[in-house]
Amino acid sequence: MRYLLIVLSIFSTFAGQSSTKILKIGLYHRTEPAEIIMQASEGSYTVFGNGQELLRVDDKSILRVASKNGLVELRTLSKTLGTYAIVEIKRNSWGSSIKLQRTDGDKKAREHNDDFIIKAESNKLAVINEVYIEHYVAGVVESEAGSKEPKEYYKVQSVICRTYALNNRGRHETEGFQLCDKVHCQVYHTRSKSNPDILRGTQETIGIVIVDSDINLVTAAFHSNCGGYTCNSEDVWSGYLDYLRARVDENCIQEPHSYWRYETTKDKWLSYLQTKHDYPVNDPIARHAVLNYCPEERDITFDPESDGKDAIDFKTIRYDLKLQSAYFSIENLNDTVILEGHGYGHGVGLCQEGAMIMAKRGYPYHEILHYYYNNVHLVNLSVIDFFRSE
Repeated sequence: MRYLLIVLSIFSTFAGQSSTKILKIGLYHRTEPAEIIMQASEGSYTVFGNGQELLRVDDKSILRVASKNGLVELRTLSKTLGTYAIVEIKRNSWGSSIKLQRTDGDKKAREHNDDFIIKAESNKLAVINEVYIEHYVAGVVESEAGSKEPKEYYKVQSVICRTYALNNRGRHETEGFQLCDKVHCQVYHTRSKSNPDILRGTQETIGIVIVDSDINLVTAAFHSNCGGYTCNSEDVWSGYLDYLRARVDENCIQEPHSYWRYETTKDKWLSYLQTKHDYPVNDPIARHAVLNYCPEERDITFDPESDGKDAIDFKTIRYDLKLQSAYFSIENLNDTVILEGHGYGHGVGLCQEGAMIMAKRGYPYHEILHYYYNNVHLVNLSVIDFFRSE
């Protein structure tokens, strides 16, 4: 297409430009606290109640925020400031961050950049982080990928995270924010501060996203370990996507999540298949097949007669038994059934442990992305904005 050629020719012009996009992230989603303690970690903040400026807080200030009678109550160590329908906490300088710690439930402190909006809902606090997208991306990369990988892998994860966030930013609009902080969207537990290479990887790919041939953001699916074979999108979900195609991937097969083992009794296994799937366990051939199964590659369904009549989706077995993946063999030893499996996750898109190995072997981030996503293009957000305005 003509405009794709233009994209490729002007890519280097736009690649260094940053996006000014802000995302609204719902913190503590579905585990909302009744009270939190807030303290500036970097820089300082101004606190507003119902639009009125109340005070400035820095690293020497403690602010207690609680839900009370349908409103947000603010207190310092020395006094109560009042109750408000909405509280806004805005940074006074770029790079500022705040520590948050709930007084109930999981009391592990977390830290986030940029601004916050707090409301009271059902005796709990709805805490929204209004965060610059690149700060968010770095935080997600650290939460999703840890802090011990090579910088090139962090560049891979940054591009995926940015693409995924922008493609799904309407997911929670009815709740007053765009994305949550759980795995349902992307794990976002803290700002990135453990490894400078995470921030470098984010900055060196700033604004870069993955698009298809029509300049639409792709579904940037990823998983922990594919076990040697990735899946087609329609093998796991309902839709066909030409950039999410199955492929052999030997990069991950020696990694920690490549192998797993699940044991159960033969009676429980056969009872499960008969009760849940109406499988003919009393038929000798069908019974033998479901007790002795060793695939040469990843299969989508267990279909002993290859006629579809008694086919069972492996992904259903995975969800029912809470297995690490839907790729496994079946062996019967006396009264024990052993499922020996490969991989961790749904298997669609990028295999994280495989991509980590490729990065350690010296592959650049764009080659790694093209290895896992078929016929896609890496462009800057400003390029997308350019074509959207045409």
